[in-house]
Parts: sequence; structure tokens; C-alpha cells
Amino acid sequence: MLFHIIKKEIINNILSFRFAISYVLLFALVLLAVFLMSNEYGARQREYASIYKNERARIDQLQRIEDARGLFRAISAVSFNGLRQPQSASILARGLDDEIPIEVPAYGAIRGLSSAERAGRNALREIFQAPDFVYVVNVVMSLLALLFVFDSICGEKEQGTLKLLLAHSLPRDTVLLGKWIGGYLSVAMPFSVAVLAGFTYVYASGALNADGLWRFVLIYGLSLVYISAFFTLGLMISTLAHRTSTALLIALLVWICWILVVPNIAPVVARLAAPVPSRQVIESEKAAIDREAHLLLNGINKRKVYGDEKEVERIRRDAAGKIRKLEQFYVERLQVQIELTQNLARLSPSASFLFAATRLAGTGPVLAGYFDQAMARYQHEYDRFRRELYHATIGNNPQEGDWLRTEDVPRFFISLEKVADSLDAALFDVLLLLVFNALFFMLAYAFFLRYDVT
Repeated sequence: MLFHIIKKEIINNILSFRFAISYVLLFALVLLAVFLMSNEYGARQREYASIYKNERARIDQLQRIEDARGLFRAISAVSFNGLRQPQSASILARGLDDEIPIEVPAYGAIRGLSSAERAGRNALREIFQAPDFVYVVNVVMSLLALLFVFDSICGEKEQGTLKLLLAHSLPRDTVLLGKWIGGYLSVAMPFSVAVLAGFTYVYASGALNADGLWRFVLIYGLSLVYISAFFTLGLMISTLAHRTSTALLIALLVWICWILVVPNIAPVVARLAAPVPSRQVIESEKAAIDREAHLLLNGINKRKVYGDEKEVERIRRDAAGKIRKLEQFYVERLQVQIELTQNLARLSPSASFLFAATRLAGTGPVLAGYFDQAMARYQHEYDRFRRELYHATIGNNPQEGDWLRTEDVPRFFISLEKVADSLDAALFDVLLLLVFNALFFMLAYAFFLRYDVT
């Protein structure tokens, strides 16, 4: 009997008008998202290739300089920027990939855009950003899943067919399970066809490497779990309401709260519950410590007493320790606030899906951490390269021969997570989505057992 209920649900959904609309909408949106994000990724790859070519040409030009002092002066006038290759999986989940620059400065922090660079950019692209695959799943598919099933139980009650169905001593758990399987397959089929078309386009274009293809498959599986959570939620709502209009209103209200309200209000609540001093306050405290140390050092310099070198070293060491503790305090407080924001946002399946999807794509907050570590390492290596070049050219014992070799120029290298590590890190959010699925289905079953079909 379960098979007949599943078959009935699938046939009713396929023959419905909303199935045709959903099929066309999903096919168009998924293909459009993949196409637009592939173009953006291609543009970043071309920018990367262009900058790489210019850097190599600059090194070749400097290698032609025969005078050692002239070579060092030429290198001092310019700096070699490190290059970060864009993440191929950003086609699926943009995350922070387009926020992190391709060019990495050899000195200092990342600078902002100059007026000329801002003038050369289309500001509307920042306002109307292309939707990625994860955005389509997060917003569109969650709504479609609810709209597919919100009237599954209450709709049949209004039509009178639910009473006839249960009149044959059919167990209610069988009816509920059959409706869930049939309805979910009706949602998953058009989505899978659209994903297959997008996968074919990406594979044919060569935008994803082997690592990116595995990430594509994992994000697709995660999307099915996420869609299932909202579909089961809609089934639960249908067992709560007795009229389709009421069920639709509740479904839309819950969707708005979980997609828009909870993820956006979580940072506000976290800032109130775990406040962090602003960066300006921290920098002011650092400046005050520096001024205090400077005044003490000036007093020692005026005395010019033998043995004050130890006191000077102590003052400098204490000031450096205070600044280090202050920075550590800021980082720890900020980390507490970030973790609280994530935990509050996880009250919504939408946040769990976004955290897991961006982690699987390698474009989540972890990318920023890896980038900061790689930039610090690159700047340290570049500083050492400059010192070694100075000693080899105009130092005390200058060397003869090739002062600048291509292999000696530091390369920016960012260590990224492997697919298995990304999956392991995303398992917590995946398990949360599975818990949401189980919880909603158990509640739907409990409500349906007491559901009045008359």
C-alpha cells in the first residue's frame, strides 16, 4: 500500500501546474547561476594570469640589469606582489573568495581601491551581485519545498479524500511516510535534473578541476538534505493546520523567520551579549602604551647613566608584552562573539546549510584565516629575500654573478583544506540538518496521529 501512496503523490505532483512552473524555474535559475558564476570565475582567472605575466616580465627585465647597485635600487623602487589563485568551487558558493584580493602586498596591510580603480569598476555589480548555486538552493529551493507540501494533509482534508483514504484501516504512519517519499521525490527530481545540466556545463567548460568536482558532488548531496528539512517542515505544518490558507500563511511566516530574520538578527544579539571593543579603541590603547614607553625612554636618555641599557630593554619588553596581551584580548573577545553568532544563527537550517556549503567549497571564513597566515608568511619571506639581496649586491661582501634568480623570488602559497578535511569540518552542520529532518518528521507524525480528518 505504501507504494501506491507514493505513486499517487508523484503522479498528482507531476500533473500539477506548480510542478511545471518549478521545473522551468529551477532549470533556468540553476543554469543561470552556474553560467554567471563561471563567467565571474573566468574573469578572476584572467586577471590572475595577466598579473602573473606582468610579474614574470618584471623579473626578466630586472635580470638584465648588470650593475649590482642599480639592481638593488630598481628592486627597492618596486615590490613583487604575491598572487592568490581564485577558488574554482566559488562557482557554487561565492563565500569570501571575491572579497579576498588576488594580489598580496609584500609590505603592510591590504590597501583599499584607489580612485582610479573605483572609477574603472561598475558599482552596480556590487549592488546586484550574481546569485550563486548555494543562494538558489538556500532561498528558492527552500520556498519551493514548502509550497510543494504545505497542503499535503490539510488540502486532502478539505477535498474529503483524506477521510476516504483512512477509512480502509490504513495506518497513519504509512500514509505520512508515503506522502513524504512521494512528495520529496517530486521536488528532488526537477532539482536534480537542473543540477545535472549545470554540472554538464561546468564540466564541459573545464572550470572545475578534480578537487572542485568532488566539492560539487558534496554540495549537491548537502542541498538534498537541506531541501528535505524544509520539505519535512512543510509536511509538519500541513498536519498542524486544517485549512490550506492557514497552512500557507504559517509556511511563509516560518520561511521568512528562518531565511531572513534569524541569520540577520544573530550578529546583533551576539554583539549585545558578547561586546567587543572597537578596533579604534584598541589602537588608541596601543598608542598610549607606546607614548608611555617613549616618555620613560626619553627620561633615561637624558640621565645618560651607565647601566641603563638593561632598564631600556626592560621598558621595551614590557611595552611589547602589554601590546601583545591587548591584541590577544581583542582576538579572544572577537572569537567569542563570532562563535556566539554562529551558534545563534544555527537555530535556522539556512545558517547550517550556508556554513556547511561554504566550508565544502573552501570559500568560507576559514579561507580568510588561511589567507592571513599565508600573507604573513609571504611578507616574512619577502623581507628576508630583500635582506639577502642587499648583502649579495651592496653589502659588506657582495657576490659576483647572478644576483637575481627567478627561483629566489618568494611565491605566495596558501594552504587550503583537502576535500576530506572540509567534509569532516562540515559534519557538525550536516548533522544539525539531519536532526532538523528527524525532529520535523517526528512532530509531523505526532500531530498526524491526533489529526481530525472529519
